[in-house]
Amino acid sequence: MPADINTGLEPKKKKKSALKYVIYILIVLIATGISLAVSLWGDNFGKVLSAFQGADWRWFILIIGLVALSYVFEGLILLVFCRLYTRQYKFHQGIACAYIGQFYSNVTPGASGGQAMQVYTLKSQGIQVSNAASIMVMSFILYQSSLILFDVIALAVEWNRVISINVDITELNWHIPMWPLIIGGFLLNISVIFLLITMSYSHHFHNFILHYVVGFLGKIRLLKNPDATRESLRVQVENFKIELKRLASNVPVLVIQILLYMLILFVRNSIPYFSAFTVHASGEMFDQGFSMINVMHVCFLTSFHQMVTGLIPLPGSAGVSELFYTYLFAGSFLGDGVLNSSQIIWRTATFHIVLLVSGFVAAFYRSRPKEPIHYANRKTFVDLQLETFDERKRSADTLYETRQLSRKEIQRRMMELPSLPDDEEYGGRGGIKVGRVKATNTKPIKKEKSKKAKPAKALKPKKDKQQWEEWDI
Repeated sequence: MPADINTGLEPKKKKKSALKYVIYILIVLIATGISLAVSLWGDNFGKVLSAFQGADWRWFILIIGLVALSYVFEGLILLVFCRLYTRQYKFHQGIACAYIGQFYSNVTPGASGGQAMQVYTLKSQGIQVSNAASIMVMSFILYQSSLILFDVIALAVEWNRVISINVDITELNWHIPMWPLIIGGFLLNISVIFLLITMSYSHHFHNFILHYVVGFLGKIRLLKNPDATRESLRVQVENFKIELKRLASNVPVLVIQILLYMLILFVRNSIPYFSAFTVHASGEMFDQGFSMINVMHVCFLTSFHQMVTGLIPLPGSAGVSELFYTYLFAGSFLGDGVLNSSQIIWRTATFHIVLLVSGFVAAFYRSRPKEPIHYANRKTFVDLQLETFDERKRSADTLYETRQLSRKEIQRRMMELPSLPDDEEYGGRGGIKVGRVKATNTKPIKKEKSKKAKPAKALKPKKDKQQWEEWDI
């Protein structure tokens, strides 16, 4: 893979990879067209048109601002990470990198191309490839952890709503519950982190997964290349351990980044609420006007949307995303044409406009990845982690050991400090007075005639007349 990146792909391979991206974009467009046709089918067209005519577009401007704010937060996350390695990284570079990653995530199945392209974007912006790979792995760990935390809260608060979501097929009189898909999506989110943590710290479980589970899946033809899967898992587990150690050495950074990711989830999940407000939705959540409690209610419901669409690896979750939206909010967004029109506003603001803006950035940003690596995918990112493994392990170990050494050194020096007299002014026996201390009840010091200089002797404080002019730590 390195040879391909440095010397360029062969013409045939370039054309094949470029064709894949064309196919992915066509899938997005076709699925979007089908979902739009379903939303406007029959009487829905007139209802949606009427809803749009009476819409309050000031709410739509707010929605665009919230979407932009979420990418500002993503840019800030990348800025904080990159400032760990260089002070030259700029805020606008982080925002551009966030948009480029989003574009390639939207046009590849399972968002498989986003991380690799962000690594190369960071490289073009002056970050070493090894450091860029570290940033992306740390970002994945913290995002996944924040997502799990948000999902746990959502399930705890909205469980009654979860079990009431059904797909109704009136022609067949079927009521298909959606909670198994929601729980499945949640388990998929949590299993990624759980698997990496368990394989990182349990040698037996690590061997069981690599040898028996992967081998079994290969035998029943669910995995085409078991050896490549084993190598990919091994690389990801080892990289998880490295970057987890690096995060443990930067606790303030860890806390800041998790808070920023939680803010991103809150902002993006709240947009359906404002989309419904745009078209004057009615119902329990809207009759009393704007309410932050109802915003949180919609945020938690929207988190179920991510759980379900994450199970279906279509580019941008096109088609599935729009379909599940209508099932999710069917009982909450009331009014003629409100549900379908709010879905169109939400999808336009969070996906189609973002796709256009991020595509523009990916095409014209001066530090965008160069031509040969425009066709990176999940395997590319795994290869990058493998290539930079040794360098990143050394840097993480050094950082962790340095932090530990600093703590031990501080403790050692504190133990070596001389004890002070048993005096109230110094907080009792062994107390430490920091800063300048004003001496009291002192007698004026007589000037003595200059004498021949003698070697300095250590001062021995007297028990009763000890003078402390200054204690400097």
